[in-house]
Amino acid sequence: MNARRNPDNVAAALVLFVLLAVGAALVGGIFLGRSTKGTSSAPATTTAAAQAVDPRVAAGAHDFVNFACAQCHGLDGKGGVSRYVPALKNLALTTAELKQIINHGAGVSANPTHPYMPVWGQVISDRQVDDLVAYIHAGLPAVPTATPIAVPTGQGAAVEGQALYSVYGCINCHGPNGLGGVPNPQSPDKTIPPLSGADFFKQFDTDAKITDVIVSGSVLGRAPIVSMPHWGGIIPANRLNALVAYIKTLKGNT
Repeated sequence: MNARRNPDNVAAALVLFVLLAVGAALVGGIFLGRSTKGTSSAPATTTAAAQAVDPRVAAGAHDFVNFACAQCHGLDGKGGVSRYVPALKNLALTTAELKQIINHGAGVSANPTHPYMPVWGQVISDRQVDDLVAYIHAGLPAVPTATPIAVPTGQGAAVEGQALYSVYGCINCHGPNGLGGVPNPQSPDKTIPPLSGADFFKQFDTDAKITDVIVSGSVLGRAPIVSMPHWGGIIPANRLNALVAYIKTLKGNT
């Protein structure tokens, strides 16, 4: 004899089944939605190859900044700093011509009262010259991190001047903290003069004298000689004052 089903129990079972089914669908939809969202909205990745920069061009870009080429020829070689200094973008010079100018300078004997290309041959290595040429021939492209260091403001003239000492490439010839020691074989003492020590501050004993030599530059000795660039018309007056303030903090100033 079969037992009779209770209608109330059957109805309750159906309701429970429906609720479980709906709940399962909702939970599954939530997880499925998260999975779909995670895959469909993920940003497209850029391959390392697409971001790569030719090592020689990258090295040249950094040299261009570190040796203060950008301060005269403009960032990325676009010019606009001085009418006496050409832009390097689209400059039709051969490798040999560029190497000659970088190593031996240009314009010093023609008119030393105008900004001129200093002689870099005693300071920059052959590899660095090759890298600079590669960078120029590549069209001086923007290279990540190949930018001048930031110059602080609101922290005093000497702090600003210390940064400018690197920005304008003074450190490459006069050494860290103005200690000198960079060879200059054709000069009387065979080195580029330091910007510190008792002898320096005895000769340059006023702000005006230090400023004058920065503005006018100097050429001492026989060619090929590392010459002090003529910064007149390149470095603004307020930055000149900051550079002088920094130089006056160096060892030997009393």
